Amino acid sequence: MLMSRSGYSVANKRARYEMFALETENLRLSVLRKSEAPRIAEYLIANRDFHRKFSQTHTDDYFTVTTQRKYLAYDCNSFLEGSLVPFWISLKDDPKVIGRLSFFNFAFGGMMSCALGYHLDKDHTGKGYMTEALRGALAFVFDEYKMHRIEAFILPENSASVNLVKRLGFHYEGQRKSYMHINGMYRDHESYYILEDDM
Repeated sequence: MLMSRSGYSVANKRARYEMFALETENLRLSVLRKSEAPRIAEYLIANRDFHRKFSQTHTDDYFTVTTQRKYLAYDCNSFLEGSLVPFWISLKDDPKVIGRLSFFNFAFGGMMSCALGYHLDKDHTGKGYMTEALRGALAFVFDEYKMHRIEAFILPENSASVNLVKRLGFHYEGQRKSYMHINGMYRDHESYYILEDDM
């Protein structure tokens, strides 16, 4: 795989539970197989209250191993089809999941764009991990998928997330009205974008 941007490398060796993986300086970004549903459910349950304020609304069954096994199967199939890049984040020296980032809504042809979402474990915030993970993953998606534009949609009061995307070179574009159901109601989001020439 030809890489033109810095910040990541494709992992030469993969664990049996990984379909694909990238490495950054301190992190491993993995497309996980459905066998890893128990540790994904554990991560989601541990962070349910922490994520509630800024994450899309989920019913109780979302946090079960059974449901997460279905989501992971969907992740793998969609990754193979080229319609989703679903990375679970862990430290290089510890397989425990500490976050997720994903690229979705791929539009090819004249658009060459996609959207970005992410969340992190409550005990691993403020350490630069998401900045590092996103920098590497953005470089990979621009390189491998030849995207021209990547978008992120953020709640206005989520200052940590706003500061994160600005730090990575995203530009403010405007407001996306009633964009997503968050914590019981549809909420407006702020729209940010980054272009291939920004990295």
